[in-house]
Amino acid sequence: MAQQPGDGRAVTRVEFALSDGSYPFVSVSAAESCSVILEKCLPQRDDTYAEFFSVEGACPDRLVEYVEDDTGDARVLDRTDDGGLVELDVQNNCPVVSLADAGAVPQTARSVDGQGTVVADVPRQTETTAVIDSFLAAHSDAELKAKEQRESIVPLFGFQNYAPHTDSLTDRQREVLATAHEAGYYNWPRGATAADLAERLDVSEPTLHKHLRAAEQKLVAAMFACPHDEPVADGDS
Repeated sequence: MAQQPGDGRAVTRVEFALSDGSYPFVSVSAAESCSVILEKCLPQRDDTYAEFFSVEGACPDRLVEYVEDDTGDARVLDRTDDGGLVELDVQNNCPVVSLADAGAVPQTARSVDGQGTVVADVPRQTETTAVIDSFLAAHSDAELKAKEQRESIVPLFGFQNYAPHTDSLTDRQREVLATAHEAGYYNWPRGATAADLAERLDVSEPTLHKHLRAAEQKLVAAMFACPHDEPVADGDS
Protein backbone atom coordinates (compact mmCIF):
# COMPACT_ATOMS: atom_id res chain seq x y z
CA MET A 1 0.00 0.00 0.00
CA ALA A 2 1.47 3.34 -1.01
CA GLN A 3 2.28 5.69 1.85
CA GLN A 4 0.70 9.11 1.84
CA PRO A 5 2.47 12.28 2.90
CA GLY A 6 2.62 12.91 6.63
CA ASP A 7 0.32 15.50 8.06
CA GLY A 8 2.20 16.27 11.24
CA ARG A 9 -0.16 14.39 13.57
CA ALA A 10 1.85 12.36 16.08
CA VAL A 11 0.59 8.83 16.60
CA THR A 12 1.74 5.66 18.32
CA ARG A 13 1.80 2.58 16.12
CA VAL A 14 1.07 -0.72 17.88
CA GLU A 15 1.52 -4.18 16.38
CA PHE A 16 -0.02 -7.36 17.75
CA ALA A 17 0.72 -10.98 16.86
CA LEU A 18 -2.13 -13.51 16.62
CA SER A 19 -1.70 -17.28 16.38
CA ASP A 20 -5.01 -18.54 17.80
CA GLY A 21 -6.89 -20.78 15.39
CA SER A 22 -10.20 -19.28 16.52
CA TYR A 23 -9.66 -16.53 13.93
CA PRO A 24 -10.59 -18.03 10.53
CA PHE A 25 -8.08 -15.90 8.61
CA VAL A 26 -5.30 -17.21 10.87
CA SER A 27 -6.39 -20.86 10.89
CA VAL A 28 -6.81 -21.00 7.10
CA SER A 29 -3.40 -19.48 6.46
CA ALA A 30 -1.87 -22.10 8.79
CA ALA A 31 -3.72 -25.07 7.30
CA GLU A 32 -3.20 -24.03 3.68
CA SER A 33 0.24 -22.39 3.99
CA CYS A 34 -1.15 -19.28 2.34
CA SER A 35 -1.70 -15.59 3.04
CA VAL A 36 -5.04 -14.04 3.99
CA ILE A 37 -5.27 -10.24 4.01
CA LEU A 38 -8.10 -7.99 5.18
CA GLU A 39 -8.82 -5.58 2.33
CA LYS A 40 -11.89 -3.73 3.62
CA CYS A 41 -14.32 -3.65 6.53
CA LEU A 42 -17.81 -2.11 6.34
CA PRO A 43 -20.43 -1.70 9.10
CA GLN A 44 -23.66 -3.48 8.23
CA ARG A 45 -26.54 -4.08 10.62
CA ASP A 46 -26.11 -3.14 14.29
CA ASP A 47 -22.94 -4.76 15.69
CA THR A 48 -22.31 -6.58 12.42
CA TYR A 49 -19.52 -5.92 9.91
CA ALA A 50 -18.76 -7.14 6.41
CA GLU A 51 -15.07 -7.97 6.06
CA PHE A 52 -13.44 -8.60 2.69
CA PHE A 53 -10.39 -10.87 2.71
CA SER A 54 -8.11 -11.63 -0.21
CA VAL A 55 -6.67 -15.15 -0.24
CA GLU A 56 -3.37 -15.84 -1.98
CA GLY A 57 -1.95 -19.33 -2.42
CA ALA A 58 -5.11 -21.31 -1.63
CA CYS A 59 -8.68 -21.88 -2.74
CA PRO A 60 -10.94 -19.16 -1.27
CA ASP A 61 -13.58 -21.80 -0.49
CA ARG A 62 -11.35 -23.00 2.34
CA LEU A 63 -11.88 -19.71 4.18
CA VAL A 64 -15.64 -19.99 3.63
CA GLU A 65 -15.59 -23.51 5.08
CA TYR A 66 -13.73 -22.41 8.20
CA VAL A 67 -16.15 -19.55 8.79
CA GLU A 68 -19.23 -21.69 8.29
CA ASP A 69 -17.83 -24.38 10.61
CA ASP A 70 -17.75 -21.64 13.24
CA THR A 71 -21.46 -20.88 12.62
CA GLY A 72 -20.58 -17.78 10.62
CA ASP A 73 -21.59 -16.64 7.15
CA ALA A 74 -19.20 -16.16 4.23
CA ARG A 75 -19.20 -16.20 0.45
CA VAL A 76 -16.67 -16.13 -2.38
CA LEU A 77 -16.96 -12.91 -4.41
CA ASP A 78 -14.15 -13.44 -6.87
CA ARG A 79 -11.68 -16.13 -7.93
CA THR A 80 -8.18 -15.84 -9.36
CA ASP A 81 -5.61 -18.37 -10.49
CA ASP A 82 -3.97 -18.18 -7.07
CA GLY A 83 -6.85 -17.42 -4.70
CA GLY A 84 -9.75 -15.01 -4.57
CA LEU A 85 -11.83 -12.55 -2.56
CA VAL A 86 -14.13 -13.61 0.28
CA GLU A 87 -16.77 -11.64 2.18
CA LEU A 88 -17.35 -12.52 5.86
CA ASP A 89 -20.16 -11.38 8.12
CA VAL A 90 -18.59 -10.65 11.50
CA GLN A 91 -20.36 -9.87 14.75
CA ASN A 92 -17.73 -10.38 17.44
CA ASN A 93 -14.19 -11.65 18.09
CA CYS A 94 -12.86 -9.33 15.40
CA PRO A 95 -9.41 -7.83 16.16
CA VAL A 96 -9.85 -4.88 13.78
CA VAL A 97 -13.21 -3.89 15.23
CA SER A 98 -11.83 -4.22 18.77
CA LEU A 99 -9.04 -1.78 17.97
CA ALA A 100 -11.39 0.70 16.30
CA ASP A 101 -13.82 0.53 19.22
CA ALA A 102 -10.90 1.30 21.56
CA GLY A 103 -10.10 4.49 19.63
CA ALA A 104 -7.26 3.28 17.39
CA VAL A 105 -7.07 3.49 13.59
CA PRO A 106 -6.49 0.00 12.08
CA GLN A 107 -3.75 -0.18 9.46
CA THR A 108 -3.27 -3.81 8.45
CA ALA A 109 -4.65 -7.22 9.33
CA ARG A 110 -3.13 -10.29 7.73
CA SER A 111 -1.96 -13.81 8.35
CA VAL A 112 0.79 -15.70 6.55
CA ASP A 113 1.35 -19.40 7.25
CA GLY A 114 -0.57 -19.16 10.53
CA GLN A 115 1.19 -16.05 11.83
CA GLY A 116 -1.37 -13.27 12.17
CA THR A 117 -0.50 -9.59 12.46
CA VAL A 118 -2.73 -6.65 13.29
CA VAL A 119 -1.36 -3.10 13.20
CA ALA A 120 -3.08 0.11 14.30
CA ASP A 121 -2.20 3.76 14.92
CA VAL A 122 -3.28 5.39 18.17
CA PRO A 123 -3.99 9.14 17.82
CA ARG A 124 -2.29 11.56 20.17
CA GLN A 125 -5.52 12.30 22.04
CA THR A 126 -6.11 8.62 22.84
CA GLU A 127 -4.32 6.82 25.67
CA THR A 128 -2.14 4.13 24.09
CA THR A 129 -1.94 2.02 27.24
CA ALA A 130 -5.74 1.91 27.42
CA VAL A 131 -5.96 0.73 23.79
CA ILE A 132 -3.38 -2.01 24.40
CA ASP A 133 -5.02 -3.17 27.62
CA SER A 134 -8.47 -3.19 26.02
CA PHE A 135 -7.27 -5.20 23.04
CA LEU A 136 -5.37 -7.77 25.11
CA ALA A 137 -8.36 -8.17 27.41
CA ALA A 138 -10.61 -8.92 24.44
CA HIS A 139 -8.01 -11.14 22.72
CA SER A 140 -6.04 -12.91 25.44
CA ASP A 141 -4.07 -14.95 22.91
CA ALA A 142 -2.64 -11.80 21.29
CA GLU A 143 0.85 -10.53 22.01
CA LEU A 144 2.09 -6.95 21.74
CA LYS A 145 5.05 -7.15 19.35
CA ALA A 146 5.94 -3.52 18.79
CA LYS A 147 5.11 0.04 19.80
CA GLU A 148 6.65 3.06 18.11
CA GLN A 149 6.06 6.75 17.56
CA ARG A 150 5.15 7.95 14.09
CA GLU A 151 4.40 11.32 12.55
CA SER A 152 1.28 10.59 10.56
CA ILE A 153 -1.79 8.41 10.34
CA VAL A 154 -2.53 6.40 7.20
CA PRO A 155 -5.96 4.72 7.40
CA LEU A 156 -6.22 1.00 6.72
CA PHE A 157 -8.40 1.73 3.71
CA GLY A 158 -6.50 4.64 2.16
CA PHE A 159 -8.06 7.43 0.16
CA GLN A 160 -8.43 6.65 -3.53
CA ASN A 161 -10.21 8.13 -6.50
CA TYR A 162 -13.41 6.10 -6.49
CA ALA A 163 -15.22 8.15 -9.13
CA PRO A 164 -14.89 5.50 -11.89
CA HIS A 165 -16.23 2.82 -9.50
CA THR A 166 -19.51 4.68 -8.90
CA ASP A 167 -20.56 4.84 -12.55
CA SER A 168 -22.56 1.61 -12.30
CA LEU A 169 -24.62 2.74 -9.29
CA THR A 170 -28.27 3.62 -9.76
CA ASP A 171 -29.47 7.00 -8.56
CA ARG A 172 -31.18 5.33 -5.58
CA GLN A 173 -28.06 3.39 -4.62
CA ARG A 174 -25.98 6.57 -4.83
CA GLU A 175 -28.52 8.42 -2.66
CA VAL A 176 -28.53 5.66 -0.01
CA LEU A 177 -24.73 5.49 0.11
CA ALA A 178 -24.40 9.27 0.30
CA THR A 179 -26.94 9.45 3.12
CA ALA A 180 -25.16 6.67 5.02
CA HIS A 181 -21.82 8.40 4.62
CA GLU A 182 -23.09 11.83 5.64
CA ALA A 183 -24.86 10.38 8.69
CA GLY A 184 -21.67 8.66 9.87
CA TYR A 185 -22.97 5.13 9.31
CA TYR A 186 -19.53 4.01 8.13
CA ASN A 187 -17.66 5.65 11.00
CA TRP A 188 -16.23 3.90 14.05
CA PRO A 189 -18.19 4.25 16.28
CA ARG A 190 -21.18 4.69 14.00
CA GLY A 191 -22.90 8.06 13.99
CA ALA A 192 -26.21 6.54 12.86
CA THR A 193 -27.88 3.15 12.91
CA ALA A 194 -29.64 1.37 10.07
CA ALA A 195 -32.95 2.32 11.68
CA ASP A 196 -31.91 5.99 11.60
CA LEU A 197 -31.06 5.78 7.90
CA ALA A 198 -34.27 3.95 7.05
CA GLU A 199 -36.31 6.63 8.79
CA ARG A 200 -34.39 9.41 7.07
CA LEU A 201 -34.91 7.81 3.65
CA ASP A 202 -38.51 6.79 4.43
CA VAL A 203 -37.92 3.10 3.67
CA SER A 204 -38.01 -0.11 5.70
CA GLU A 205 -34.78 -1.50 7.18
CA PRO A 206 -34.83 -4.56 4.89
CA THR A 207 -35.14 -2.25 1.87
CA LEU A 208 -32.30 -0.09 3.17
CA HIS A 209 -30.03 -3.12 3.58
CA LYS A 210 -30.99 -4.30 0.10
CA HIS A 211 -29.90 -0.99 -1.44
CA LEU A 212 -26.70 -0.82 0.63
CA ARG A 213 -25.68 -4.40 -0.12
CA ALA A 214 -26.31 -3.98 -3.86
CA ALA A 215 -24.29 -0.75 -3.98
CA GLU A 216 -21.45 -2.14 -1.86
CA GLN A 217 -21.26 -5.27 -4.00
CA LYS A 218 -20.84 -3.12 -7.11
CA LEU A 219 -18.14 -0.98 -5.51
CA VAL A 220 -16.17 -3.95 -4.19
CA ALA A 221 -16.43 -5.77 -7.53
CA ALA A 222 -15.22 -2.64 -9.33
CA MET A 223 -12.31 -2.16 -6.94
CA PHE A 224 -10.99 -5.69 -7.38
CA ALA A 225 -12.11 -6.45 -10.94
CA CYS A 226 -9.74 -7.33 -13.71
CA PRO A 227 -9.88 -5.00 -16.74
CA HIS A 228 -11.77 -7.55 -18.85
CA ASP A 229 -14.25 -8.72 -16.20
CA GLU A 230 -17.94 -8.41 -16.94
CA PRO A 231 -19.72 -5.70 -14.89
CA VAL A 232 -21.81 -6.78 -11.92
CA ALA A 233 -25.45 -7.32 -12.83
CA ASP A 234 -27.87 -4.98 -11.09
CA GLY A 235 -30.04 -6.92 -8.64
CA ASP A 236 -31.42 -3.75 -7.08
CA SER A 237 -34.04 -1.37 -8.35
